[in-house]
Amino acid sequence: MPLKVAQYWISNPFEKKIHGKEGRCLRQNRMRHRIHFLQSGKRANVLKGKNILDYAKELKIPISSSCGGQGICKECRIVIEKGCEVLNEKTEPENDLNENERLACQAIIKDDSTDIHIRLSHQGSLEQIATGGGKKEVELNPLTRKKNNKVLFDDKEISSYGNHIYGIAADIGTTTIVLHLVDLQSGKLIFTSAFENPQRLIDGNDVISRIMYDRENPAALYKELISCINEKISKMPCDKNEIYEMVAVGNSTMRDMFFGLDVQSIGVKPFKSVTELRGGSTFLNKRGSESSLRINKNANIYGAPLIGSHVGADTTAVCLSTGLFDESNLTAMAIDIGTNGEIVLRYNHKIIATSCAAGPALEPMPALRGAIQRISIDSGKIGWKTIGNTEPMGICGSGIIDLLGELIKTKVMDKNGYLVNRKVFKITDKVQLTQNAIKGENGLIWSKAAISLGIKVLLQETGISTDDLDRVYLAGSFGSYIDKKNARRIGLIPAVPLKKVVQVGNAAAQGAKEILLSRERRRLAEESVKKVKHIDLELIPNYGERLMLDEQNFKKLKFP
Repeated sequence: MPLKVAQYWISNPFEKKIHGKEGRCLRQNRMRHRIHFLQSGKRANVLKGKNILDYAKELKIPISSSCGGQGICKECRIVIEKGCEVLNEKTEPENDLNENERLACQAIIKDDSTDIHIRLSHQGSLEQIATGGGKKEVELNPLTRKKNNKVLFDDKEISSYGNHIYGIAADIGTTTIVLHLVDLQSGKLIFTSAFENPQRLIDGNDVISRIMYDRENPAALYKELISCINEKISKMPCDKNEIYEMVAVGNSTMRDMFFGLDVQSIGVKPFKSVTELRGGSTFLNKRGSESSLRINKNANIYGAPLIGSHVGADTTAVCLSTGLFDESNLTAMAIDIGTNGEIVLRYNHKIIATSCAAGPALEPMPALRGAIQRISIDSGKIGWKTIGNTEPMGICGSGIIDLLGELIKTKVMDKNGYLVNRKVFKITDKVQLTQNAIKGENGLIWSKAAISLGIKVLLQETGISTDDLDRVYLAGSFGSYIDKKNARRIGLIPAVPLKKVVQVGNAAAQGAKEILLSRERRRLAEESVKKVKHIDLELIPNYGERLMLDEQNFKKLKFP
């Protein structure tokens, strides 16, 4: 009976104050059509000219878009349950999608004559976040300690002693954040909080999108980040006033953003943090009273030093926790695979590092429930396993590495990335791999090429071969969950015996913890980064040509 209700509302004599122009506006507002996000129940008025991703950002609906809404990463896939007819025609990046599927960034409302119902293809919180890098022991000697009834930082009194002295080791990642609450008197890990970086719901997974958004909306991403971290700190089993120190690591953009610094210089050549441009050391210190963090006002907040450009404090922490900064005769490489991959090589007591823009192709779907994480092909039969053992909704990074490796092994795809006698490889009715996803612009082969070329450049710069490598460390969430045999098969990592490949989990968080617990490890990190040689791949002769011609394949990575 909504019509009668509406008629009564219009003619109600007690509502004379809303007749006339104001009344017409109210009535028109009640007739306006709505866009509904079905899983969350959130809705908004339909407006011509807006795309679905715009609505998602405004309503804080969790839709990823690593490419910044360009239709490249295809993370923002949605299902239109109602209202397909009022959207624009599908664009070229959407040609591989099913009938009612769209990319939220490409779906533009052209007509506001009906309601639109949206179901997210990928929804939920990340299920696989690497939180630690093993149980490496360090000698307990923190800068924050108790003396008599006082709490000292670097031998200076900052507070009277209560019952505990806590510290937080934080890995501020572009996609995920890990916080370790540590008892600084015993060195014991008390509590771990691992969660998605809330900024990815605002403007995607890559740092360039964050930098661009920060330029247009100063401090918005900083406030979102700090607010979320404060919420997680509030749930920790401790008196927040007894948190006297925090050590933060992250890529250059995330670390600087956490400290409220201007990150614009990282997004333009020469791609350097303001801490690099000012000269001297790049580590940071800040008092609790100078931040919005809900910890002791006299606490010290420390940002680990950067290596250079996009090779940030997280890589510094990885080098520390894997032993690359320690005196050793080992020739070792650490690889952190992600949208921006970092590679470090230790050889002959020297260290060289670089970063490579791998892009989002290697992780078509985040590690959510329903993401295929394991794939096998045996006698033409496809086997798969999803996160949460639920119906497949897409494929995440570890699954895509398995798929590429299995396609090579079974010769369904050749080593140049061409599917044999087909343009689509179907995994399930909903999940498939197209030839365009492999070889097209920003496709899988480009991501693999960026990483393999970065590895080869470091080997070439040092004059060593893959056979000389004693260890290959795979760091981060991606490196923790991939099958190293398949990663080796497609040339994503060096072709060394698998016993030399060590998956070290969240080595960045482990490194942050070492800095928190040991002044010696902190000093080692600060001194070691000064000696690391940073290589800018774009300055390498014929880099673009090598990327396009030499590395556009899935052959095993042998050098020379």
